[in-house]
Amino acid sequence: MKVFFITVLALLVAVTGAMAQNSRILKGRVTDQQNLPIQAATITLLEDSSKKLIKIGTTDKEGRFEFQQLPATFILVQISAIGFDSYATVVQPLKENTEQELPAIPLKQADKNLQAVTVTAKKPMVEVKADKTVVNVDAFISNAGGTALDVLEKSPGVSVDRDGILSLKGKQGVIVLIDGKQTYLSGQDLANLLRNTPSSQLEAVEIMTQPSAKYDASGNSGIINIRTKKGRQNGFNGSVNLSYVQGAYPKTPNSVSINYKKDKITLFSTLSYSYWQGFNDLKLVRKFSPKENETQGSLFDQTSKGKFHNHNLSLRTGMEYSLDKNTTIGFQVNGTYNPREFNSNSSAMIYTGGTEPESGNLASSLNKDTWKNFGSNINFRKRLDTTGRELTADLDYIWYGSNALQTSDNYTYQYPAGIISDSFLIRGDLPSDIKIYSFKTDYVHPLNKSSRLEAGLKSSYVTTDNDAAYKTWNNQEKLWEVDLTRSNQFIYEENINAAYINYNKEYKKWSLQTGLRMEHTYAKGKQVVNDERFIRNYVQLFPTVFASYKLDEKNTLTANYGRRIERPNYQDMNPFQFFLDQYTFRMGNPNLLPQFTHNVELSHNYKGVFNTTLNYTRTTDVINDILKQNDTTKVTFQTKENIATRRNIGIAISYNQPLTKWWTISLYGNLFNNHFTGFVNNEPLDASISSYMGNINNQFKFAKTWGAELSGFYRSKMQEGGIIIARPMGMFSIGLSKQVLKSKGTLKLSVVDPFALMQFSGYTKFGNIDTRINARWDNRRVALSFSYRFGKTNGGPQRRRSGSATDEQNRVGNNNQQ
Repeated sequence: MKVFFITVLALLVAVTGAMAQNSRILKGRVTDQQNLPIQAATITLLEDSSKKLIKIGTTDKEGRFEFQQLPATFILVQISAIGFDSYATVVQPLKENTEQELPAIPLKQADKNLQAVTVTAKKPMVEVKADKTVVNVDAFISNAGGTALDVLEKSPGVSVDRDGILSLKGKQGVIVLIDGKQTYLSGQDLANLLRNTPSSQLEAVEIMTQPSAKYDASGNSGIINIRTKKGRQNGFNGSVNLSYVQGAYPKTPNSVSINYKKDKITLFSTLSYSYWQGFNDLKLVRKFSPKENETQGSLFDQTSKGKFHNHNLSLRTGMEYSLDKNTTIGFQVNGTYNPREFNSNSSAMIYTGGTEPESGNLASSLNKDTWKNFGSNINFRKRLDTTGRELTADLDYIWYGSNALQTSDNYTYQYPAGIISDSFLIRGDLPSDIKIYSFKTDYVHPLNKSSRLEAGLKSSYVTTDNDAAYKTWNNQEKLWEVDLTRSNQFIYEENINAAYINYNKEYKKWSLQTGLRMEHTYAKGKQVVNDERFIRNYVQLFPTVFASYKLDEKNTLTANYGRRIERPNYQDMNPFQFFLDQYTFRMGNPNLLPQFTHNVELSHNYKGVFNTTLNYTRTTDVINDILKQNDTTKVTFQTKENIATRRNIGIAISYNQPLTKWWTISLYGNLFNNHFTGFVNNEPLDASISSYMGNINNQFKFAKTWGAELSGFYRSKMQEGGIIIARPMGMFSIGLSKQVLKSKGTLKLSVVDPFALMQFSGYTKFGNIDTRINARWDNRRVALSFSYRFGKTNGGPQRRRSGSATDEQNRVGNNNQQ
């Protein structure tokens, strides 16, 4: 296998040795009348004769834009920005292997009498770019009243399991960033954050299956960056988003954003509140092997009815100040207050050979928690000269805290008499405290017009302190006693230091990017009660190579390779137990090791609208959920272990194109095979399954102010963690939109999963584990939303901060069951 990867790297490097630049490039810069750059101006390229869309994009923070791989034709360039008059010009056909930069384009401020009229540019639903896939959230009407998790669920290549855990192209281990900064959340808490983030706050979702060395090496399947909306115009402006959602239970995500920019200072703030109520129903059927001297085993039939509700209040506010035209400093603070509650009532019937239950268990469980978060960021950016040399720095501090209280009352009945034979009552107090300190600095140095060098450093320090104080009821003494078998305290410290260098080069029809990242990890953990300790100390290198070749005007080939790491989430190492009932619980594993991935991709792009990608991925020490079962006590619990080596091969196809003036379609399909080899519960594992998934999104435009959507996705039978088989699942959604109030307001009505098709059904049969799982949740819903933009908008730039904490935050979690 080492020979294979060395060969791939050698071929990629050798191929890029002949590199030569992308043909027909068009560049430009958009400013206002004072020569200040205008960020987020919409640039639309049309074929001048037919007015057919060629490409669409926006200007960056410097007001610049660049388009590559353009056809040899007359191109109509249209430029629009809120608060400015539109601009259009025709560009002569570009010659092969040429680059043209338009003179600076100053936009004239719109007449004040026309300020009430808002011009909006319709972005495509999905854009496939050389290094990422971009999903434009507002282009989907069905996102109205939804959440960030809903948006991800219908994004190309992304799948969400029954617990809200994300996978990308059939592989778990996705790192989620928000505005380039890690959330430092994982598992159930990441899912909870995404469920409580209104989709109305999101601008776009960027999906990167092969990030460059500039990014943290974490995330074996890639990175998803969620970009939130930010005001970029001069003056006072903002937006209000109100939504009401009705499923089996009510929900309401709402937010308000305010921005102010004048001269050198920019202020921005977003306040959101959401109430989310729903249900989670679970059915488990487990078979147990016969005990000694028994001729037949027993069957455990369990049904759990769960209900949850939570209030989520979050605030993000900050300021940016330009010391001069080349130097900007800024700060940002954000906080979350999220009280939540989950209660479940379950019944379990135990059969031993007959059709009537021998015994049963009735359980009532309650989990109450207030999840709190505070984050702060100080940032600096300095343009060193006019050639593009730039130095940036970020300093972050993030804190998460919770005070979970857990109760579980269990009563065992003997049948047919139906009398109580035993009881098990437990109480748990589980406070958690996580602190994250992070610093990073990045430097960009253009070598010439066609090459660039990037380098950077990062250091992070994380401390987690999780306590678990359990008490059980002594029925004979009639008092609560400390449960020393379950009580514990887990303290974890981790320091990661990283450095990277990245090189970009364009030469004729070739484009190359190669980089190397080094990360040193030192971590230590301690269980206080039994004084168990561990230390992890290792240095790893993570190379990346990216090469593309333009065959002709319509076809481009791309090859890339990268090595990545997935460290255990902080709470996955937490050894505490979280109960559904006395027979079913979940616990962490402090002995988890990181998993490592080699990933190779080959892709072909046709005319910028049809993309085909082949991938090969090999992951060692795969971290995955497994079930452990005691046939005598009938107890089954879920934990995580390094179970196997996984080989993933697949092909993905996407097509994004307007079919008519009123109909735009986006299609995505992914066929892949996962093969696991290793050991689970001391049993050899050799399992393989081929699966496929697909997304379809249709946007329809009627008249000038009406729109509609029909979208859906489907995933076939899949293998989760090597031993769990998930049966096929899918759904579809419909939506309708209407622009009102001179296009400053938008009404959206959406119906998600109208026939309640989205349910989980799966099974596992491995070793002594024989379990069937069925789950359903509050997915069928109707949403009505209203958004309104207000204030003065005269154009102007605003930076988007990424921060220094880009890995650790995804690894926080406290196993909330909502």
